[in-house]
Amino acid sequence: MKTDVLDVLMYIFERFQDQDFVVVEEAGKLSSELTEVGFSDGEIDSALDWIDGLVDLRDSASREEQDTTKATFSNRIFTDKERVVLSIQAQGFLYHLQNLGVLDAATREVVIERIMALDIEGVDLEQVKWVTMMVMFNLPGQESACAWLENIDDAIH
Repeated sequence: MKTDVLDVLMYIFERFQDQDFVVVEEAGKLSSELTEVGFSDGEIDSALDWIDGLVDLRDSASREEQDTTKATFSNRIFTDKERVVLSIQAQGFLYHLQNLGVLDAATREVVIERIMALDIEGVDLEQVKWVTMMVMFNLPGQESACAWLENIDDAIH
């Protein structure tokens, strides 16, 4: 996937952020709309696959949370590949969100996995913010975290 796929995802997120995340159920209609806007079939398919993966991770994370107690603190060592994709600034931003309680360890892992699933060489802070908002938007009960993330533009520039 390329950054263009992230553009498709950002378009979908902006388009549907005021609704329940039912994009995958409306894939045919959405694909037509995205094609009309100018995205390629490959970008659209990759974006919808990315969303499918997000839904799968959400379901998996919710089952894991029921089986384990939440860790109040965990150290995260990034892999070599993750360090290539996530700059020090992006890594620090994710740690900061966790320290503030916006992300827990499980949600942080979902964010990192979704960033890596974009399959791009590097993400900037704005892209990390978008992926984090998309992940949080897809989790029940995270409305306040999403609203907080939408309003931190000044804090990350």
